[in-house]
Amino acid sequence: MNRFCEIFNVEKPIICGPMAWVSTAPLVGAVSNAGGLGILGVGFATADFVEQQIKETREITDKPFGINVVMIPGMLDHVTAIVQKEKPPVVYADTIIGLDYDMCKKYFDLWHEAGAKIIVKASIISDAVIAEKAGVDAVIVKGWEGGGHTTFEASTVLIPQAADLLSVPVIGSGGIADGRGMAAAIALGADAIEMGTVFMAAKETAIHPNAKQAVVEAKDFETVITGTCTGEPCRQIKNVLSDKMLELEANYSYEIANDKLKEIAASSLKNAMVNGDMENGAVMAGQIAPLVKEIKPVQQIIDETLEGCKKTIQQMQKYEF
Repeated sequence: MNRFCEIFNVEKPIICGPMAWVSTAPLVGAVSNAGGLGILGVGFATADFVEQQIKETREITDKPFGINVVMIPGMLDHVTAIVQKEKPPVVYADTIIGLDYDMCKKYFDLWHEAGAKIIVKASIISDAVIAEKAGVDAVIVKGWEGGGHTTFEASTVLIPQAADLLSVPVIGSGGIADGRGMAAAIALGADAIEMGTVFMAAKETAIHPNAKQAVVEAKDFETVITGTCTGEPCRQIKNVLSDKMLELEANYSYEIANDKLKEIAASSLKNAMVNGDMENGAVMAGQIAPLVKEIKPVQQIIDETLEGCKKTIQQMQKYEF
């Protein structure tokens, strides 16, 4: 059995990434029911919202799912109280570059004591190593091709490095939307994959139809990276908002641009996902968006990805050198 599936008690080695305003109970429950692992995108949400989302997810599925948290010291006690009370099967820890071992060890132990398995999304390879030493159950490495907050290296660089250094399962993320991408991640050493952009266009995803259509209609070179001045770059579909962001970064020092960027970025994700504003809202899709060509049910997305992966691997075995 696939060791990722065995550890996390799921049928299929596919994670739906935790996207704010996107990975809510309807999508997460559908992913888990389809055999994957759904993760609620509640990293910056209030306790009431997180608890409500956990409740709603449990009304949809009795299979494993998770909640995400950002490894920022001021947030961890708040989340730990929720983990101890609600006991989600998985805690998914998003990181900012520079993990602290002692902090990880403290909270990983508390989350494990509450019965949760732990996944860390590492921004850099050294953070992945720290996460493993602190007791994580699996590590995600996400290439800069991915949507939303991204890193500075490609998946093809990050996955094999992680596979060489880690003994826990490695999950490949960034630039994966079908079976070919999954097969590539496996060839590089991944045990499982994470997808985000393709699930934005899932039938069950509770976002504005305009946002789904923007993903389906996106073409090559229609995503850009903004927010480099903040130290946390973000990939999104090009629009009026991203043009303003890039103009600020081009014309001001990083310090000044950072402040101005925060002003126009505030609530921009909600503006797109909830209100459907495709010009002044942030649609955080990855470079892989051109391969997302239609709105499909979650079950179909997952099954076609697995079938495409198997087919690709079979074709590779026929390759002649």
